[in-house]
Amino acid sequence: MSEERGLEGFGERRCPHCFRNIIPERRGNALICPNCHNVIEEKLQSGKIVRVERPEEVVHPSLRDEDVVSAAELGIDDELEVVSVEEAANRCPLIIEKWEWRISQFTDSQGRQREYVSMECVDKENRRFIWNTSAWQPCRKLRVAEKEGRKRILVNRITYDMQGGRPVNIRIW
Repeated sequence: MSEERGLEGFGERRCPHCFRNIIPERRGNALICPNCHNVIEEKLQSGKIVRVERPEEVVHPSLRDEDVVSAAELGIDDELEVVSVEEAANRCPLIIEKWEWRISQFTDSQGRQREYVSMECVDKENRRFIWNTSAWQPCRKLRVAEKEGRKRILVNRITYDMQGGRPVNIRIW
């Protein structure tokens, strides 16, 4: 932590906690990271400003490069609401911003572990949520996106059939 005389403005800066580039929010006498909600700067009653910093030995020097991102930014946010395919279809159009491949607890007909994809999405109302699926067509589209180096995928609609009370033949368009 360091002490200074004046509280800096709201310019973009890297949060010392989550390492994302953010524009801090003012709450009372403090500047808060809108991503992780930790204090970045706080004005004490004495009038001094306390700024949270990371010592150089903790922060890798290459974090100043724009191509380097924090590991926390690469995975999906597991604290978001998980929605069903029905709810995801109702929120279309949506953008799949991040996705992770995970091992399912279920096996296929040959006894092999199945894989599913967990997707962090944002809808037209800017609500963030997670949608999980093992459906072959959305999974295939995400594999193609990975090969082509795509980072975000626009989904205009999601279609599916109901069979025995369960969604089948799930497709993204």
